[in-house]
Parts: sequence; structure tokens; C-alpha cells
Amino acid sequence: MEKTLTASDIKLFVTDSAVRQIQVMQENDYTLEGLSFRIKIGGKGCEGFTYDTGFSELHADDLVIKQDYPLINFELTVLIDPFTAFYTQEATLDYLLDTTNNEEGFILTNAADGQHRGKFFKDESRLPPWAKK
Repeated sequence: MEKTLTASDIKLFVTDSAVRQIQVMQENDYTLEGLSFRIKIGGKGCEGFTYDTGFSELHADDLVIKQDYPLINFELTVLIDPFTAFYTQEATLDYLLDTTNNEEGFILTNAADGQHRGKFFKDESRLPPWAKK
């Protein structure tokens, strides 16, 4: 029987830049009150997964990752759905602000991205337990 993932199985490193940006957003945007930061797989292409980030409510099956940052008096809560968690067990979340090139946003770098290129899903051993026939 396959082990179910828990939040402690996920190794998520969040850079200082990403933590501070999430903190600024949550503390200054009243529409985010009661919401947590979410990471999810947004799509799949030949080069691997794409990732979406944003804020949402907790869903019943979410893995909840909490990280405390006492130096800035902030507790970060990150929500990850089981599908995303299965394929993104070790990752880095960063925030890019490049005013010269007018680029801004969160970037998730998945340590296992190289394994998810092409049609990897045709190999059943690489699928989540609930997706196997």
C-alpha cells in the first residue's frame, strides 16, 4: 500500500524575497484576509509542469505547510493540493522583481522537474496512487 503524503514530506524552501512579498501582500490587501498562499500545478507541457501561485481558502484535502519567521513577526501558511504535493515534494519558492525588464512574480523551482518532461505519465510507476488503473 502506498504511503499518503503529509505536510512533513514536503521540503519547501521559501526565499526571503518570497516571504517578504507574501507578508506585504497579506498585511496590505484586505481582500486576502482569511486566505493562505497556494502553490499548484497549473499545466503540463513538453518541458514539464507550469505552476500557479495565489491566495485561496483551505480545501479539505490540502496539505498545510506552516513556517514561522520570528525576525519579521510572520507565520507563513502555504497550501498544496495532493496532486501538486505528489509531484512537487522538494521545491524552492522565490519572488522575482526585475524593474529593468518589467518582470515580477513568484517562481517555483521543482527539484524533480527533469523527471516530468515529455510523456512521463505513460509509465504507471510515476503516477500518484489514486491515478493508477
